[in-house]
Amino acid sequence: MEIKPIVLAVAALGLLTGTALAQEDVSARQLAAMARLAPLAGDWVVTGEVMGPEGAQAMTPGTAQAHYAFNERGIEETAQIDLGSVDGLTELRTLFTYDPYREVYRLSVMDGAYGLLDIYEGGFDEEGRLVTTNLRADTAFPIEGGQLHFKLVHDFTGSEGHDFAVYMTADRGESWLLYFDQHFAPAD
Repeated sequence: MEIKPIVLAVAALGLLTGTALAQEDVSARQLAAMARLAPLAGDWVVTGEVMGPEGAQAMTPGTAQAHYAFNERGIEETAQIDLGSVDGLTELRTLFTYDPYREVYRLSVMDGAYGLLDIYEGGFDEEGRLVTTNLRADTAFPIEGGQLHFKLVHDFTGSEGHDFAVYMTADRGESWLLYFDQHFAPAD
């Protein structure tokens, strides 16, 4: 009996076992990170303000529904909200995920008004808010003479629902202006 095939088989088994254990750790980290987003899950009434040339304007109340998907490795949110469009409520679909290899939350957002898919990345700040931007992915909105990038801030620190704010920048994040803020209250 040759020793070489036995040694190779034992080495391969060790490698597979180590890979399986490492994958279990990655999976556990991913599930733990997604558990931090649990306050998103549910049915919501969305109210807030959108900033315009005349200042803050009350938004028409909207709705949102969010639930875990992909074996609890993602959260899908569908919202009907007022973005200040003349067409009324806009449908937004967001997929929240966590990349355990890069240790970053990633959101993909598509809206029914423009049909553009934005990619946001970020993490939790020292105040316990999920803060993501589309700066690295560079999924900016073109404007005359430049581009608008956005920062999304999900604040789960309140006791009744959660808050969501969108900031915009025309200088790649050197300065941010509030675009709109919303409050998600539990639907009856």
